[in-house]
Amino acid sequence: MLIGRRHKLESDSMNITLSEKHKSKKDGGSYWRAVGYYSTPAEALKGLVDTAVRETSLTDLKTVVKKQEELYKLISKLKV
Repeated sequence: MLIGRRHKLESDSMNITLSEKHKSKKDGGSYWRAVGYYSTPAEALKGLVDTAVRETSLTDLKTVVKKQEELYKLISKLKV
């Protein structure tokens, strides 16, 4: 399942894999690299939130934590 243009979720019998799209320096093509392995879709979405927060240049920790908690609450309300 694609999530935006840069992330996707895939599952097998044991894990849900969160992957991120990268460009190849050799040929300019693209490939998917695993970012994390999770046991539930909700945990994978929380992992996506954490990944997105780490990639930002936000310097106000209070704002980051507040936004993270807000997104976690939204995820917990999803019927996944």
